[in-house]
Amino acid sequence: MHDTDTQRRRLWRTWALLMGMTLIAMASGALHRGPLALWALALVLVASLVKAQQILSIYLNLRIAPASWRGGLLVLVGVMGLGLAAAGLLPRWIEAPGATSGATAIPVSIHSTTTNNTTDRRSDRHTERHNERQAQEPR
Repeated sequence: MHDTDTQRRRLWRTWALLMGMTLIAMASGALHRGPLALWALALVLVASLVKAQQILSIYLNLRIAPASWRGGLLVLVGVMGLGLAAAGLLPRWIEAPGATSGATAIPVSIHSTTTNNTTDRRSDRHTERHNERQAQEPR
């Protein structure tokens, strides 16, 4: 019975840690418009890696697996984290400040381009509604 209580507490603590890491990642992403700052990107990646380690260790019960399995999967998670970090930094490396190669500028993020298009469409709809109201009002 004591062993079951310990396992249950471990699962609840792990679940709470996973939820906390999710909230941290969401908060760091929500604080920005446009591309994430380097500290926010690092915070999201660290939170994701901690979550992956906890899921592997606790929920998949790899803490009792042989060291080669634990180490191999944690290395794989680390490589994936580095790949995600590189993917997040790639647009910044492509468009280095002060670069004058003559090539056209590449948007730093898809989000900024999408936001501008969405804002333009909203503005157009607002203008159309305003013009319709003006036309309907008696003079």
